[in-house]
Amino acid sequence: MYLIYGLWILTCVILPTPARAGQQTYAFTTDNGTTLLLPYDTIQSIIPIDLGGDGTSELLLGSPPGFVGMVYLIRLDGSIINSWKAYDDGFTGGVNVAAGDLDGDGTPEIITAPAGGGGPHVRIFDGYGKPKISLGFFVGDQSYRGDVAIAVQRMDATGPLVITAITTTNSAKTFSAFSAHGKEIKSYAFADTQNESSIEQVSLTIQKNQQNKTLNIPKITKSIERDGKAIIIDTSDQSLSYYENGYRLATFKTSTGKPGYATPLGEYPINNKSKLAYSKTYGLYMPYWMSFIGGLYGIHELPYWPNGYREGEDHLGIAVSHGCVRLGFGSAQTLFEWAEVGTPVIIQQ
Repeated sequence: MYLIYGLWILTCVILPTPARAGQQTYAFTTDNGTTLLLPYDTIQSIIPIDLGGDGTSELLLGSPPGFVGMVYLIRLDGSIINSWKAYDDGFTGGVNVAAGDLDGDGTPEIITAPAGGGGPHVRIFDGYGKPKISLGFFVGDQSYRGDVAIAVQRMDATGPLVITAITTTNSAKTFSAFSAHGKEIKSYAFADTQNESSIEQVSLTIQKNQQNKTLNIPKITKSIERDGKAIIIDTSDQSLSYYENGYRLATFKTSTGKPGYATPLGEYPINNKSKLAYSKTYGLYMPYWMSFIGGLYGIHELPYWPNGYREGEDHLGIAVSHGCVRLGFGSAQTLFEWAEVGTPVIIQQ
């Protein structure tokens, strides 16, 4: 039925090779016309913090979903003071951040939690990214994979600072409070009535030269100067991002061609789509197939055999194929439904 069957499948033999990553800077224009440079084009979690105690805030930033889970400590001019991984290399679910002086030594600690895609694991760091007070603890069932909103606050006017966490399941939220060592102080469920997706700006009250100032910052800024839809695949860090009118909509881990069988660099249009393509030569199914460069190369979900065996998600993030571009469950369908025949695919290093 499809001409791609016998040709494409030659691109899908696996052999792991390492991947590498880079970092860019993006300009956010605040409501007062100033420009704030941040290492991501989307703000997942950002708060002011004065680690030096000099009356001028630094900014604490957590990475958005789609990138390795990082924490950045940034000056107001955008220069990076320090950065570190909040979790392991494989975590790309986004990082929420909070800060507060949990041990009373006059210097705030940095607290992290997953924004999704990982267990509800809260960690505490100093300004150098070293674990502090505890090795971390879970604020809910370890199988939970949703957002963990965190804060540092007092439960009463004279009580100690505690870590609070909100987790969400279906239409209900659970509020929990913990000591810095992970002892639960209280927990209760409440109805979820707020539509957080409608929030388009972040409001920050910062200090500069001991003067308070409020900044309103857009949650997302343009990543590329390009109209319409576009897909960009970066073989250096094995990521696929898709854009509309210059704004990045999402980033997914992918798996492209290994050395010697590299996915061709350049720009190509999607020329064919099929919800389920089949290789007669090798007996494989490729869900959500989108081809470019004729039928020789394509983007698709992890392939599977008629007996149900599926190529493992542990290969995502590693260049292992003979040229195809693989995506994981959910992400392949999302991209398939968004992209149209003719959408440009840009492959770069």
